[in-house]
Amino acid sequence: MQSSSMIVTLDAIPTGFQPEDPSNDIFETIIARNSMGKAANGYHITTAEVDRRSNGVEKLNSSSLANTLRRTKLKNCGGTMRRQMMEKEIPVNIYHRQEVFPNKMVALSEAEAVHMAKDLDEIVKEDYPVAGIAREVANEVMEDGSADIGSFFDADGFKECMEALSGVLSSVVPPITGICAKASKNEELNRGMEHLSQATHGFGIAVQPTWMRALTEIGKGVCKIVKDEMNVKEEVEDTKPPTTIAESSKIAEGAEIKVELEETEVVVD
Repeated sequence: MQSSSMIVTLDAIPTGFQPEDPSNDIFETIIARNSMGKAANGYHITTAEVDRRSNGVEKLNSSSLANTLRRTKLKNCGGTMRRQMMEKEIPVNIYHRQEVFPNKMVALSEAEAVHMAKDLDEIVKEDYPVAGIAREVANEVMEDGSADIGSFFDADGFKECMEALSGVLSSVVPPITGICAKASKNEELNRGMEHLSQATHGFGIAVQPTWMRALTEIGKGVCKIVKDEMNVKEEVEDTKPPTTIAESSKIAEGAEIKVELEETEVVVD
């Protein structure tokens, strides 16, 4: 389905991924489900994506694939779809059982799902209530008599842990339309991430950096609040936890510990 006023979106990629131009492997160009106005948003669906959707986790049948491609329902639509797939050398198995349906996961194309992840990334960065969540967690920690308060003082250790986790997650990027793929040496991890990606049209992979950054800022905020309010002397750069993720990079003031000295008058007879 195409339109003369359609604008094909190629660069709607969340932070943390390298874009890849899918123009050399186009199976079809579609109009997005959420397109409004005179200029419709368009997305490329590649031959590789059609193969993933048909022979991967979803095992979409030809009718469901035609629906994903926004095609009008016509007589022998499935047969036309299968013929086009065979022309593109995509394996066609008309007897396999479809594993997903529209009421289980919205039938977006991968490029649409990645664009949605980019929008979410920007919203979380600006509007996610980091300070409120950090405060709530810190309150629960300080009110819980059985909690090991000392474990919440090691902000550097927490940061290193999250950086290591982020490194592992970013080491694997399964094939997704519009994003450069890469694999780690851990084949089991590669398979697991590819399964997640196919089950969510790439969305599950594309949102990982967003939540890693958000959770890291929340954890740092919790450590800061607990240390400050438990009167633990420290050398820090921030005087308050960030309100949002965007603010966390702007705050760089030193914390001060003030000590009042009381004068004592000594009287000698």
